[in-house]
Parts: sequence; C-alpha cells; structure tokens
Amino acid sequence: MAIDHISRRGFVGTTAGAAFLAGAPAALKGGVAPADKVRLGLIGAGSRGGQLLGTFFGFPEAEFVAVADVDDKHAGETADRIEKQHGKRPESARDYHKMLDRKDIDAVVIATPDHWHVIPSLHAIAAGKDVYVEKPIGHNVAEGRALIEATRKHNKVCAVGTQQRSSNHFQKAVQEVRSGKIGKVFWVQTWNFENISPMGMGMQPDEEAPSYVDYDMWLGPAPKKAFNKNRFHLLFRWFFDYAGGMMSDWGVHLNDIVLWAIDQKGPKSVFATGGIMTTKDNRDTPDTLQVIYEFPNDVLLTYSMRKGNGLALNGHEYGILFCGTDGSLLLDRSGYDIIPDKIVEPYGIKAVYGERGVRKISIEPERMKGDDGGTPHARDFLDCLKSRKRPICDIEIAHHSTNTCHLGNIAYKLKRKLEWDVNGETFKNDREANAMLTREYRKGYELPKV
Repeated sequence: MAIDHISRRGFVGTTAGAAFLAGAPAALKGGVAPADKVRLGLIGAGSRGGQLLGTFFGFPEAEFVAVADVDDKHAGETADRIEKQHGKRPESARDYHKMLDRKDIDAVVIATPDHWHVIPSLHAIAAGKDVYVEKPIGHNVAEGRALIEATRKHNKVCAVGTQQRSSNHFQKAVQEVRSGKIGKVFWVQTWNFENISPMGMGMQPDEEAPSYVDYDMWLGPAPKKAFNKNRFHLLFRWFFDYAGGMMSDWGVHLNDIVLWAIDQKGPKSVFATGGIMTTKDNRDTPDTLQVIYEFPNDVLLTYSMRKGNGLALNGHEYGILFCGTDGSLLLDRSGYDIIPDKIVEPYGIKAVYGERGVRKISIEPERMKGDDGGTPHARDFLDCLKSRKRPICDIEIAHHSTNTCHLGNIAYKLKRKLEWDVNGETFKNDREANAMLTREYRKGYELPKV
C-alpha cells in the first residue's frame, strides 16, 4: 500500500500544522529525511529494469545510487534518468561486483535476463544486501533452492517480482476460491494465446556483438554462442540457454496464483506436449504447448500456450479459470468474474431413474476490477527492508511457483509423464529428468557456494 502522508499527518491542513511545518525537517514536509532513505543499486537496466525504476521512483525514500549493465547504452541512459529524478548521478559500470562492495547500499534490484537472476542475487546476499529479483527466480530448480538457503542463512529479505500477489483483486480472488464460494475446485486452466505466425522473430544471422556490450559477461553461465539479435535483448527468453520460453515468462505469474489459491507447493505429476509448429524463426522453446499438472488434493491444472492463433478463451488472451462444483472464477489483471454454474439432469439419468430434481446453486455473479499489483509490490519490499518481515512474495513462495515452469519444460523435453516429489524436489525414479534440475555452468560463471 502506498504511503498516505495526509492521513498519517492530519494536522498538516490546519493553521497550527502549517506553522509547525515551516521549521520542520524534510521528512515532515512530505520529503524523506536522509536517515530514512533506502539506497538501492540496479542490476540490469534494460526494459524490465526501466519499468521497475519507474515504479520505485514513486516512493520518495527509494534512492538509486548505482547501476550495472553489460550494455553501456542501457547503463548510461538509466544513469541519466536517475540523475534527472534524484538530482545526483549514480555510479555506473558493466560489472555489478563493485556495487556490492559499497557499504552505503542497502539493497539491489535485479532485472537481468533470467539466466542471470540467481548468481548476482547470491553475491548480493553474501555481501550483506537485501534483494528484489525479477521472476522467474532462476534458470533451473537448483538455483532457486540455493537462493532460499542463502536468504535464510544470512537472514536477508529476498522478494521476487511476481507482483500479482500484491494486487487487491488477486488477493480477493484467492480468498474466494479458498472459502469454497465456487464449490470444490477440481479443474484450473491457465493460458497465453496470441498469433505471431508465421514470421515470429524471423531468421536472423549471427553477427559481431556491439562494441558497447560485454557479450561474454552477458552470456555468463550459459554456453558460448555467437552473438545473434534473436538471442539477445528482450528475445533471449525464447531460448533454453537463458530462459524457459512462454512457460516461465508468463506461466510463472499464472501458476503462482493457482498454487496460492489451492494451497499447494507443487504437483505430484506433470506431462507436456507441443513444439515449434507455426513460427519460422530460430527459437528453440515451443510456440505451442500443453502442460497437465496433477495435484495431491485432486486438482487438475492445465497450462496452454499457442503463438499461432489468438482466439481468446472466454474473452481473455491470457488468464486463470478456476472451475468449482458451484461456479467458476475467471481472473486476469483487469479483474475477476464469479460465474454461477447450473446443475443439469442428463437424459440418460432421467430415463433410468426418472425426475429426481436437482440442487440449487445460490451464489450470485460477482465482478471486481483490478491491476497488476506492481506499485504495492514495490511498497511491500521497501517496508520489509525496515520491518525485516518476509515479503508477500518471498523467495520460497516464488521458488515453488517457478518450479512448475521448470517441470513443464522438462516434461516437454522428455515427452513423458513425470512423477514429482515436491518435498525432496526430485523426480521419482528418473535419472534423466533429475539431471535437468541444474545445468553445466561455464567456467568463471559457476553458481556460488552457499
């Protein structure tokens, strides 16, 4: 929730209050006293980093004093923006390690490509910094587990950017599902549909990396590959070397809310099928995907993704549909709808047993508007830096949500149903699948020991 200076200082509007403020410190004039400032470093100053920067600018106590990005243009443009906002130019560099050596930085905000989420998070925590890291938290299951262990060992705050958890309407929707309002929930659908066929990104040739980019550092733990625009800024997420395709880019947001609503850490089994069916570009993640998760509490979740047809499901290009025995709850960032169901008596049953009557469903239609939760999510992180409480999307919560995406991608690669031990975080009796819970790290970019 955003700070409301007026409600917390109701005397401001009075004559006495105005006289008092004339000689008051900056914090009581609507500013923030130096001692109350939160000094932040930004690691990853590209598209998402810029979005987060704008969100944190809304809180006067948040001051960015350092920027790190392997792209000099990103770092420079972001430093310009921060200087304009704060009146002081931040330190900028390609390498984030210098930032972590600074004793005056309280926390870092990490918005790098996915394969660079966990390594700087671990380095930051070891250096005594709190962390806000973008989703998905890691490239693989082992990375997420390492980040949990480091966070707990060093008693740090580690918040993850699945910001829908901070949105009022997502919270209310979860409450409605958990309360039993729509009956027993047994089937949930999440989806992303759009049509980018047939070109997609197109087939781009390899080329020399720009001189203003440290491309070797950008690759980091990933295999050495020639520079290609399709594998670089913004588009990296369509390659398994760096990310997990649409499954982890958007599926993590959707499945995160599902796990919360059905009160589960993960599935007991997963199966996936799909492929590159409609786009003619050089991605290696699927453009068409169907994943089926079975949960111990008799809930079935399907994640569906297609890039070759944009017909909306129930009027939504993406979303979550909870189906219960009394009704359905349809949810996305614009809001939610509760849709009462209707009991029927099929012809066959009536023919055998005659008219028996059907139960009545008493719930009423309901609608609530919403938003993506980005602003209150940042507010929660800043509050936790002071309270030392765990954030609304603590690293452990986000780890389980991210794991659903890793599991879906592993099942897709292996093309078979996998049994998952959610507590041990291993596949049952499947050495090949378990080998995919981590990766081979390039020399010099290994996962730090916790």
